Amino acid sequence: MLKQYLQLICVLSLLLWAVFQTSAKGITSVGIEPIIGYERSQLLVPTAHTQDRLVYGARATYGFSFFSAEGEYLRAYSSESFISQNLITKDTADKLKVGIRSGFNILGILNPYFRAGCQATRNRHEESNSGVDTLINEPVKYHPYGGAGLRLGLGSHLKLTGDLNTVFHSFPDMNQNEYQATVGFVVQFP
Repeated sequence: MLKQYLQLICVLSLLLWAVFQTSAKGITSVGIEPIIGYERSQLLVPTAHTQDRLVYGARATYGFSFFSAEGEYLRAYSSESFISQNLITKDTADKLKVGIRSGFNILGILNPYFRAGCQATRNRHEESNSGVDTLINEPVKYHPYGGAGLRLGLGSHLKLTGDLNTVFHSFPDMNQNEYQATVGFVVQFP
């Protein structure tokens, strides 16, 4: 499985290199996007349940409208109290995505796009159970992701964006996936 993810990273790196090599031949753009979003995660501690939490971070894109490279960093923090079990849990997740996106312009205002790549996730889990504190730093995990989004032009360099992504944890078991919905603004150059 790790070999497949390493192959995916190599392919994405080659595609990124191709975008940079072709940038001198056409008009490319750089997009910087702060992100504030919503995430639904499946957790297993203390029992299997879902958790909703806010996420924040940034996304950068470079390339053409029809093909570009992207990088994204997200941080999510959540805290839960299970009063009947005298348990408090806190989770901090750092997520780094590297991938590609492809889209097209409609009348110069709308820009639907599709995206795919690999997400690296590091999670820190803290528990306080009846006064006993436990800290678990989980190893970095790699998972493929795919999604779609829409950008709406608000001016020559400012766009409103909405995005929905699925991070595939155990394909084809769709119950283990992460679903991330984000809304934000993009500042795009040139």
